[in-house]
Amino acid sequence: MTRLKISENEVEELKRQNADQPKVAFSLGLTDKGRIGPFNTDITLKFSKVITNFGQAYSPSTGLFTAPVSGAYYFSFNTLDTRNNVWRRVYLYHNDKSVLFSYNYSANGWESVSNSLVLQLEKGDVVYLVLPAGYSVYDDTADHTTFNGFLLFPL
Repeated sequence: MTRLKISENEVEELKRQNADQPKVAFSLGLTDKGRIGPFNTDITLKFSKVITNFGQAYSPSTGLFTAPVSGAYYFSFNTLDTRNNVWRRVYLYHNDKSVLFSYNYSANGWESVSNSLVLQLEKGDVVYLVLPAGYSVYDDTADHTTFNGFLLFPL
């Protein structure tokens, strides 16, 4: 009986700890409009198709994810371009610094680039995707261009 009571108390403590943890996760599609770009300047991609946005840390109007708590966060993205004989490129920024990019060349169109990483963020840090000048991405109702992230654990 004593062991059972100890186990029940431990389960209740874990439930309380879990309830106190911030819930932060988002999954986004870019648009239903087809090709975006190319533009003459770099642009921040604004993902308007919010699939999930637990904690409301991603803003579709700005394209910025703002860390609500300090912690380790996981981010991933996938972008598609349908043009032939072009380079595909996209950058992931942490605050004002590019920390990750992906690119490839496609002779046949309909190719994508993807990447992911874990970042240590402070409360208020921002993460966003940038489409460089001269490049384009494609998205439609099938969500070919996506951006995802979630809090692994607070620090």
